[in-house]
Amino acid sequence: PLDYEKNKVALLLESAEYNISHGDRLSPGDKKRIARDIASTDPECKWTESALAEKLGVIQQTVNTWISDIRARQKASRNTIIIRLSRLGWSQEMIAEAVGLSRNRASEIVGNTNFSEIDTLLSQGHDMDYIARHYHMDLALTWAIRLQGKTDQEKFKELGWGLRTWDQWNFNECDERFGDDWPGRIPAQLVGHTLFYFTKPGDVTLDPMAGGGVASDVCMLFERKCQSFDIATRDNRPEIQYHHWESRDGGWPIAKKPDLIFFDPPYFSKKEKEYEKKANENTPSISSYTKEEYERFLEGFFLLAHKKSKETTRMAFLNADWRNFESTPASKEKPDKSITTFDYHRLLSKAGWKVTHRIECPLSSERLSGNQVQRMQDKRILGTVGRTLLIARRS
Repeated sequence: PLDYEKNKVALLLESAEYNISHGDRLSPGDKKRIARDIASTDPECKWTESALAEKLGVIQQTVNTWISDIRARQKASRNTIIIRLSRLGWSQEMIAEAVGLSRNRASEIVGNTNFSEIDTLLSQGHDMDYIARHYHMDLALTWAIRLQGKTDQEKFKELGWGLRTWDQWNFNECDERFGDDWPGRIPAQLVGHTLFYFTKPGDVTLDPMAGGGVASDVCMLFERKCQSFDIATRDNRPEIQYHHWESRDGGWPIAKKPDLIFFDPPYFSKKEKEYEKKANENTPSISSYTKEEYERFLEGFFLLAHKKSKETTRMAFLNADWRNFESTPASKEKPDKSITTFDYHRLLSKAGWKVTHRIECPLSSERLSGNQVQRMQDKRILGTVGRTLLIARRS
């Protein structure tokens, strides 16, 4: 049978062409609707205004009038992708391939970008959400452009992030300006502090399990380059490329050795159902692994990363403690059923990484209701909110 969705444009145009002079003639309103339907589903502009005009039996100027607003948004969206990828350190060749333009044209778009109106719009009382809509850009990119050239400390101040001086980073709330709504979403402030202390502008960060794109947004904000990968890719995140990490095949998707590997994998056994919705049978989320499989995967990745990185590369590994405490009194818990920062430290050391910093980034305890807490206390169950950022370098 004919797949309507795949052949929708061809069918619309063929029926329109026949109905120009035969049968139930198309009205100007019908033709306009068809032109806009086609333009809306054609972001790469494969159907030019002249081609649509010929099929619909009107002049090109008429089609221009009908779809100019759609094409303007599509052009702005394409240009936004080009600017985003450029700021994240993508080569002109990679950008051109991603958006379907020539390298010269992609380079021209980057070079001709002008956002000088941002300060004017701010002085007129407009907020950043308005400015993002004005330029047809996402909010993270808009902030990155506004803060370009400022020091890291100035950016922290402009963002309203208090700069933490000690190794206890309590960030219970995610900054909604950066990253998508995603299982296990982490606070952008946490990534920002990691970049502040362990990288400098222009450094390359590898985000092997990018999830909702928080790390790439923050790298762009702080003028660091970033290469992002995940098994779940989507159109609104062009910087996240598909890669399934399999340490046995030695696959390493980037040529340039990173200065920082920001590794925030799905935590063991946490949000397993949510992660599974983003994965598939061939590439399941590691949150569904057994403890032995999970540890084996991490060790394999640490070994591969050690082999593929340079002497000065740092690993920033974020993970949470897991203990089967939900129905077990603290005195009866079995250590072999848990996985904690001690295990992660051991796996890093075994793979040739020397841990230099341990930064506590606890999870919020407010995720449990008052009744749940009371039941835990009655049964002498000791919960855990432990989440640790381990910073390591090659030994």
